[in-house]
Amino acid sequence: MKNFKRTFLFLTLILLICFIPAGIFAGAQKETKPVSYPISAFAPQDQKATKAVDGEVVNINIFTTNDEHGWIFDWDFGQGGPRMYHGSPRPSGLARVSTMYKKLSAENDNSMLISCGDSIQGTILSYYYNFIEPEKVNPVSALFSKMGYEAWTIGNHEVEQGNKVLLKVADEMAADGIPVLGANAVWADDHEKPYFEPYTIKEIDGVRVGILGLTTPGIPMWLADSTHEGYVFLDMVETAKKYVPILRNVEKCDVVVGLFHSGMNEQYDIAKAKAAGVPAPNASALVAEAIGGGPEGIDVIITGHSHKVIDDEQNSEYRDDRNNVVNGVKFVQAKNWGERLGQVSISVKGEGTDWVVKDVSVSTYTMDNVAEDPEIMKYMADYINGAMDFANTPVAQASVDLPSIRSYYEETAIVDLIQDTQLSFSKAGISIAAAFNPNLTIPKGEITVGNIAGIYIYENFLYALEMTGAQIKAYLEYSSNFFNVINESNVDSVPLINPDVRGYNYDMAQGFLYEIDLTKEPGDRIVNMKNLDGSPFDMAKVYNVTLNSYRYNGGGGHLQAAGLITDGIINSKTTYQSSKPMRDLMVEYLESEKTWGPENIESNWKLVPEDIASRAIENQLALNSEAR
Repeated sequence: MKNFKRTFLFLTLILLICFIPAGIFAGAQKETKPVSYPISAFAPQDQKATKAVDGEVVNINIFTTNDEHGWIFDWDFGQGGPRMYHGSPRPSGLARVSTMYKKLSAENDNSMLISCGDSIQGTILSYYYNFIEPEKVNPVSALFSKMGYEAWTIGNHEVEQGNKVLLKVADEMAADGIPVLGANAVWADDHEKPYFEPYTIKEIDGVRVGILGLTTPGIPMWLADSTHEGYVFLDMVETAKKYVPILRNVEKCDVVVGLFHSGMNEQYDIAKAKAAGVPAPNASALVAEAIGGGPEGIDVIITGHSHKVIDDEQNSEYRDDRNNVVNGVKFVQAKNWGERLGQVSISVKGEGTDWVVKDVSVSTYTMDNVAEDPEIMKYMADYINGAMDFANTPVAQASVDLPSIRSYYEETAIVDLIQDTQLSFSKAGISIAAAFNPNLTIPKGEITVGNIAGIYIYENFLYALEMTGAQIKAYLEYSSNFFNVINESNVDSVPLINPDVRGYNYDMAQGFLYEIDLTKEPGDRIVNMKNLDGSPFDMAKVYNVTLNSYRYNGGGGHLQAAGLITDGIINSKTTYQSSKPMRDLMVEYLESEKTWGPENIESNWKLVPEDIASRAIENQLALNSEAR
């Protein structure tokens, strides 16, 4: 009987151990939250104010990433090697960030890691697990959990993946205790009801820290309504005015942090936003101006979206000397693709019974000379191998090396592949497209799925619509703002490229002949427009024109400039809409063509006068080389 009792007790103990949550033994495990997205209801919790210890100092260290764009490890699927920028290595990726974070979090008390979005789109690895093998836990969800992220604000490229992908990833994040934030994303039929969590609160050594998430409301300007069916995006300033007092006065937060997927330079894209009827897309500084710092305001804003470096040493959002403080609010941004890790150091001191923020400093750390974390690489191995196999799938043959470095300045086989794909599927007569990756070279030989992802780095779809000849000219005039006015007197002193226009907003056309006269001002520089047979280009004729979904939905402001969008709505007939993204269409097109090279270039446009243009191009290429 004694033996039976002992055996029974032993088995009972084993069963109890089996049913004890693993988190009790694994101290690093986070408590999971019973949250699913979209959330059905949200109500602030009226808290009692914290009680400080007079004279005690608590140091809080928040580490940040943004715009990771699926860059899990340092590998360019388009080139089949480590990431390069203008021919030089550009160390990046979350595996390197993990190494740096482990080091710095061990050196700093009260450390946490958070992200302000654009995380799940951008590499072929992301694409593969978003759409080709979506039943597997998303690699970003898995990695964020492994690295210990504690909050995530959605970005526009999360929304771009559509509700099915975004909400799956959001639920995976929630299952691992990572709140998914976006206070200004609200239900379309009830603007008082948030779609994601507005904020999250962490208590650190008795200090209550509120993290408010906001995302750019410019999303309807760039994306089709179908990508965010059921919810809309409110003005960031008005949303912050609602929630900061709740965080301070209801939730009784001692520290308030903004985790915003929105740039600091409020002037960037503001004219396009006004034309499209949407709130300011880059409104982080506007929030700081409206709310301010101090015990009733925001202590620090962590930004993303603009792919810049902002810390106490530099602010690359601006080309002048503007610092990173607005109305008492400190700013930080850690660059894109895991190229840097940001750190916010907050010193809080007890004064009587109140916690008072005494100092906020921000830094960013480069990934130069930082090794990839072997633990992360092992953990992600299955994801990486699956994506590698997909990327290495052969599609066609390149007849020679195909560089894209000159794609902004002259026709290349790389851009003409995009143009010909668009014309083939849309059956339009004219195609308009941009060069998305001027640093790519496809070597002679096999063209792979990875190479296509290197050419076309976005998950755009394809559209076509009717445009008159005059509207096409107006569109190209607007696009030509990419180039400065260059003439004989300044060709060797003024850069060819206008730094206020990003390369992806410089579009080229195919299907007719034209020239860009660099000596003339934009608005009057698209000249010698002719049909391919040499006959005059008819300004009154209606043409069928194909372009990507970003442009079709107003991205970049090109259609607004051409008079084709009124109050945010296309005012012309749509003639085509693809069911597949451009990368898939390019793969199909190349599979049918079997080979690609310079022999496929149409040669329908050029920069003139040719002698000045030639000098300006070489000078610009030299400037690009110096900036490596």
